Amino acid sequence: MSQIVVDKNLCKKDGACIDVCPSRSIAFDEQGFPAEDPGHACILCGHCVAVCPCNALTHPDLPTEDFEALPAEFPSPGAMDGLLKSRRSVREFKSVPVSRETLLDLFDVARRAPTASNSQQVRWIVVDGKSKVLALSQIAVSCLRDAGFRPALLKAWDDGYDFILRGAPMVVVACAPASYEWGKQDCAIALTFLELAAEARGLGTCWAGYLTRIAAIFPPLRAALGVPEGYEIQGGLMLGEPKYHLRLIPPRKLLNVQWV
Repeated sequence: MSQIVVDKNLCKKDGACIDVCPSRSIAFDEQGFPAEDPGHACILCGHCVAVCPCNALTHPDLPTEDFEALPAEFPSPGAMDGLLKSRRSVREFKSVPVSRETLLDLFDVARRAPTASNSQQVRWIVVDGKSKVLALSQIAVSCLRDAGFRPALLKAWDDGYDFILRGAPMVVVACAPASYEWGKQDCAIALTFLELAAEARGLGTCWAGYLTRIAAIFPPLRAALGVPEGYEIQGGLMLGEPKYHLRLIPPRKLLNVQWV
């Protein structure tokens, strides 16, 4: 089956679908219409369908009803910049669960994040509930204790401070196949999409660095997370409603840029 179907009664032969195809799998045929180029492999990005101004092109593997209309308005630069600049790591959470509906909305945003060659190989693991999250922290701390990790932090744990997952009501972990060379990058981008979508909804996040690093070397933590065979954890986020809200945006180091 051809990767595209062109309605020649609607097509204006403008070549937009050809121009935006990242895999160069569409070319003009002898009549000047777009057609499949068998020498290149389609990556199912959907750009050809999405760009056509006259709805002349469809893709058998990308049902038309699965496409969404673009929003009527986009945030102004000031609004977008404000969201990005005001995002902070949250380490104190309210004991309020994140609804399943909200989480699914966040995943719907995160699954739109770019992936290498549109491979879309990010897989998610959700740990929902403070008791389950605390159990993960306990396993992680046992690994650190055996390794003789920083005594001051271990004492803080013994005194009741969860420095691993900060008492968050939920943890979201992104995985990718161990054989996939772009897993770390794809997961990082998807997690960033998710955390910004969470910020826009008044939720707070913090990157779960201890969890990610320990799970990579400590099988009990990997087992507790239920990481599928053949997958590797590439990043994670604590997620929940912030206990506090900052009034100001803290300063950063001066810009370090090199113009070439």
